[in-house]
Amino acid sequence: MTNTEIKTYRLIIKGKVQNVGFRHWFSDLAISLGLNGYVQNKQSKDEVEAIVQGDMQSILSITEKSKTGPHLALVEGVIPSNIISNVKYSGFIVKYENN
Repeated sequence: MTNTEIKTYRLIIKGKVQNVGFRHWFSDLAISLGLNGYVQNKQSKDEVEAIVQGDMQSILSITEKSKTGPHLALVEGVIPSNIISNVKYSGFIVKYENN
């Protein structure tokens, strides 16, 4: 058992981030970092939203790597915000439903 405090962050990634494999790239990275939560396209064609839950080091890592994204993406910015959440996510998923 560790003393690692679990944080929950919402990331908004802006730019050419839809139809370029961003969500699957992000999901694979989140899983490799041990993060829980989800990633989904936003109604706006130039935004992806992710909720990530885990240790701060992993959240900082995925935030930094999201500034580049997969090779077909053109990220213009990443907006992280700490959120208060009573939800405990288990695993990481890509959400597909219409927003």
